[in-house]
Amino acid sequence: MTDADTFFGQELPAVQQWTLSREDAGRISQPALSMVGEKSKALSPIWTERHELILAWLPTAEGFVLPDATHLLHVQYPRTVADGLAAFFARHPLRAP
Repeated sequence: MTDADTFFGQELPAVQQWTLSREDAGRISQPALSMVGEKSKALSPIWTERHELILAWLPTAEGFVLPDATHLLHVQYPRTVADGLAAFFARHPLRAP
């Protein structure tokens, strides 16, 4: 069995059955970062819609919009994305239990 078989045969169907309501999302207290490329909407409005949904539903979500990038922002501008992630983790360090 290949990784693709596992993903498309098992993992993807399981993810498709999972739902998250606004009420469920509102109980998430962990900081979250939503990153999107500014030009993503031109390719498909779904990327911007999901970004806005995350910001609206998660009480501690932060947004990061990368100018001149599409939804492949991590490929187009890896250093800028890495810097954005590093800044987020610096503001919200992981703590050992």
